[in-house]
Amino acid sequence: MADLHSTFTEFDGIIKLNSTKKSSLRTSRNSIREDIRKYFDEKREDHSVSFKGQGSFMMNTTIKPISNEFDLDDGVYIFGKEEDRPTPQTAHNWIYDAVKNRTSSESLDKNTCVRVIYKSDYHIDLPIYYKVDKSKDEYTLDDEVPELAHLSKGWIKSDPYAFKKWFDGEAKNKPQLKRIVRYLKSWSDKKQTDNSKLIFPSGMIFTILASNCFIEDERDDISLLETLKAIQEEIDDTRFDDAYYECYRPTVDETEDLLNKYAAKTTKENFLNALDSFIKSGNQAIELESKKDACAKWQKHLGDRFPCSTIKEESSDTSARVFSNPDQIGFDHKSA
Repeated sequence: MADLHSTFTEFDGIIKLNSTKKSSLRTSRNSIREDIRKYFDEKREDHSVSFKGQGSFMMNTTIKPISNEFDLDDGVYIFGKEEDRPTPQTAHNWIYDAVKNRTSSESLDKNTCVRVIYKSDYHIDLPIYYKVDKSKDEYTLDDEVPELAHLSKGWIKSDPYAFKKWFDGEAKNKPQLKRIVRYLKSWSDKKQTDNSKLIFPSGMIFTILASNCFIEDERDDISLLETLKAIQEEIDDTRFDDAYYECYRPTVDETEDLLNKYAAKTTKENFLNALDSFIKSGNQAIELESKKDACAKWQKHLGDRFPCSTIKEESSDTSARVFSNPDQIGFDHKSA
């Protein structure tokens, strides 16, 4: 059977953020933080502010998207008295005003964040939270559930830092799990790049599903395939009687089914059919003798960045395949 563990780890090196890109993102993030601190020091005497990184960047599951437009999430935490709580729109206005001149591109005020756009190849999203009591340590933000300034829903309880802590616990001493999450995100990126109308679940959903269904193995190709199968058995209610098309947050709000957003008939069918196709190709790849043939099966779903060109076929891989049928061998011992 074709062992493509080394090809998968090479792929992981291709898609994950390198130290140079991480440093660039951190520099931009820190400059934005200084803009916001300065704004609050000068204009908001009833409020203070601190920050907490969140999302895939902090969990080390960010991938380089095919479009090359990176994103980073940095939570902005506003502290003040309950009677001084602003409306969500006012909170957004404060942050927008603080960062609007950071880049030459116009910042965007979105439903759940303010976005600062860097023309090079990335943007930084700033979700805004309010907390009534500030801890002595500004980085201890889990003593009270913050509330997110959501422009259409108002102030809603949200704790992305708690989600990061949950995932850190799930991935402790399991570096393979983070690689599996990155592979799943790359698959999603490839599918949606090929078809801009295709809607796939979010990176958070893939992170939760991978964590809940993770199957460890010394080989990444087998771990990915078995994890995909476990996910399918968990959520594909069109193929498994005991499955439920659900994915609940492990942290606030634990009653929210994240897959409900992707439950429209066509969206659900497209996702589950793509998952089934991925599994079928994975099964075929594992059974093949030729590494190049197996790689082509995976590459179909993971894209051209999956490094099949670097594979060197071992003689035993090709000989078994070429001469497996005695009828193909002529009298002069050459293939017919």
